[in-house]
Amino acid sequence: MNAETQKYNKTQAAPENKICDLLARTIDETLKGSENKIWHRHPVWFIDGNPIVGYSKIKTGIRLMFWSGADFGEAELKPGSGKFKDASATYTTAEQIDVRALKRWLTKSRKIQWDYKNIVKRKGQLLKLPAAQPASKKKRGSHDDRMADMNFATVYPLYLAKVKREGRTQAELDAVITWLTRFSTKKIETLIARNTTFADFFAAAKLNANARLITGTICGVRVEQIKNPLTQKVRCLDKLVDELANGKAIEKILRS
Repeated sequence: MNAETQKYNKTQAAPENKICDLLARTIDETLKGSENKIWHRHPVWFIDGNPIVGYSKIKTGIRLMFWSGADFGEAELKPGSGKFKDASATYTTAEQIDVRALKRWLTKSRKIQWDYKNIVKRKGQLLKLPAAQPASKKKRGSHDDRMADMNFATVYPLYLAKVKREGRTQAELDAVITWLTRFSTKKIETLIARNTTFADFFAAAKLNANARLITGTICGVRVEQIKNPLTQKVRCLDKLVDELANGKAIEKILRS
């Protein structure tokens, strides 16, 4: 579960925290490949940047809302004002949640989507999107595609364990990442909490001009000969972490 969502759930009083936990676990389990983050102060799950489902605290309980739920054909989901395609259900106890029905709605939420991502650009006009393909059924992409989809939050603990085994510190690891990307330590923590992919990680980074000085072999490939720009950036980071773990002085790692 996303760290920010966990924090949100813990701020809710009983029994509403149990409702939030059950909703979050079920959504994470069913909506594989989605992105979860706090959006407008509430947990929301996105597919390719389009809001799909989220929940929030209201006076009458915890409201679960599907952005395109009005088209699901589910009587338990109550449509909103009618201006958009949202529909919701409200719970006061976790026992009220029909997990089987919730999973059915989540399956529909992947197939039935309206384009809220571009609603401002279209001046309030909603268009229906083609059905998203389940993550489990997507064709396995190239090595570069898999690298782009890799989660930085998954890789960071591996980096940390690697350098700590050799007596280096988390502060040194963060210094290396900061040098390459210009991210502050707080920004690194935020990207980890958001389960950011390497594609989004490096899209937000301002790569150090001296990154071109990173050379050598990592995973059997010379960094400077990698053709895909994103894969090369990831391998540059791998190379810096490798140098740190191998005892290289931090000043030399930072090419200063």
